[in-house]
Amino acid sequence: MQMARTFAAMMMMGCLFAWPAAADPALSRIAGHWLTEPKDGIIQLSVDAQGHLQGQIVGGNHPGRKDDHNPDPALRARELRGQLILKDMNYEGGGHWSGGTIYKPDNGKTYKCKITLNDDGTLSVRGFIGFSLLGVTQTWTRYSGTSMDLPPAP
Repeated sequence: MQMARTFAAMMMMGCLFAWPAAADPALSRIAGHWLTEPKDGIIQLSVDAQGHLQGQIVGGNHPGRKDDHNPDPALRARELRGQLILKDMNYEGGGHWSGGTIYKPDNGKTYKCKITLNDDGTLSVRGFIGFSLLGVTQTWTRYSGTSMDLPPAP
């Protein structure tokens, strides 16, 4: 009987933790593959075990590219594909995430980050130093292709 009550309590807690995802469609709409604005990378967005949004490089137009600009010399030989570049993003509601960081492989720097799911289905991804006014915004689009290898940039 005690085990049944414990199981019921765990189920109720699970429902409570799952409630925000059901309540806000933005949480389910952001998961998946996204094409970066220069159309040279594919980032897979997902939610980690702590409920934070994260992003991993899963494709692009430079297969085998190394993390040449990483500030840690020991990490410069690793391939970028498979690396987590977006971390610890907290959902603020209304299609907005903040509080995390994004790594830019082109210069080896990590920036604070804000993400907004726009009404047209695109993402505004803003990396910045200090506060949001000192930064750059990219517009990411949903990637529905099947190949993770993109053609070289023209």
